[in-house]
Amino acid sequence: LVTGAKGFIGQNLVAWLARVPDCEICAIDRSHTPGELESALAKVDFVFHLAGVNRPDDEAEFRTGNAELTARICQLLQERDQAVPVVLASSIQALQENPYGISKREAEETVEAYSARSGAYAAIYRFKNVFGKWCRPNYNSVVATFCHNVAHSLPVSVSDPERSLQLIYIDDVVQQLLGELECGREGNLLYREVKPVHEISLGRLLD
Repeated sequence: LVTGAKGFIGQNLVAWLARVPDCEICAIDRSHTPGELESALAKVDFVFHLAGVNRPDDEAEFRTGNAELTARICQLLQERDQAVPVVLASSIQALQENPYGISKREAEETVEAYSARSGAYAAIYRFKNVFGKWCRPNYNSVVATFCHNVAHSLPVSVSDPERSLQLIYIDDVVQQLLGELECGREGNLLYREVKPVHEISLGRLLD
């Protein structure tokens, strides 16, 4: 199962999963109902939970789209007899005391508790700034925004050219996620990082 299957990371992961032999993909996105998610969770044997909310109109959506959705997924998995592995897409913002960061940290804690109770394998990724194909400009990547604006002769504003960014490339993200399918299915919890990390200043990136 891939939640957030039509998002930036989800699209890329699904495209690669389609190449994995004997892999049946259950792709869930915002167009699916809670009932369809429940039905999917009743039959899958591995979960990539990539769905989340990062730019809502209402701050309350951080909690419903991140913490509460993760809690519901883990609750439904807990009701099954088998320990289903879960890979969670979190963010380095989980270390921050803002509404988004708090909601992502609560999602992490929910997965930790699920792993401890069920004995299921779990991995949590606190992603840095991910860039690459199918990323939306003016939404979730400064790289995509710069590329879009430069290509369309639109102005680009950089408040601090010396500000340093840590970037990770989408194909490196996906390859590491695919590797989770080969990991042990016993009950342990791992916090993961994607490498390599590319560090660059905003000014140099724009150049």
